[in-house]
Amino acid sequence: MALEFKESIVQLTMRLILAFGLFAFATSALADDPNLFVNEAAGLTLQKPDHWVYVTAAQNLENLKAMKLNDAEYHAAMQKYATAPLVAMMKHKEPFEDVNPSFKVNLKPYGAHKGKTPVELLEFIVPQIEKVFRDFALSQTPIQVSISGIESAYARIEYTMEIPDGRTFPTTSEIWIVPHGDYFFMIGAGTRRDEKTGKREEIRDILNSIHIER
Repeated sequence: MALEFKESIVQLTMRLILAFGLFAFATSALADDPNLFVNEAAGLTLQKPDHWVYVTAAQNLENLKAMKLNDAEYHAAMQKYATAPLVAMMKHKEPFEDVNPSFKVNLKPYGAHKGKTPVELLEFIVPQIEKVFRDFALSQTPIQVSISGIESAYARIEYTMEIPDGRTFPTTSEIWIVPHGDYFFMIGAGTRRDEKTGKREEIRDILNSIHIER
């Protein structure tokens, strides 16, 4: 696959690679409650669990560098196009020597994908992710779900996360696509497959707290 094509899909899919708290926290309006995230421009609010922490841009960059993917060119392009999401958080403060449960939200324009349904968009994204992760398995094919009363899409993948020192971690990533006018929210969460470092129920609590203004 040519690098030019990889770069085009990286901009859409890289933010879905979800382990070790690898997402940055973009400055946005925070309510008096430090656990309530509010972005009025995007029409998004959500509740951070009290014991979770926001992810910094520096942490985002360091964790991107620490990942080991099957495709070195893809990894390089991913770092080149890295941008901060609207909000991202993790359960444990870094450094953390295992899969750190994480949750993040991006807002992206449809661009060339305008007109695709949320399920169709995920059906395009998932095969691109498959190319770069070891032991990739699609444990939930893209299906229709509802987020904040909006017809959305959900998929779940499993893979082995490997870091440069040779350690590997069984990881589960969950992906949601939520339409928002000419844009769409990309919501991603990562946990250890066996949930030893954090339960996916915690991810559901964050997801269920989301409110999106239409």
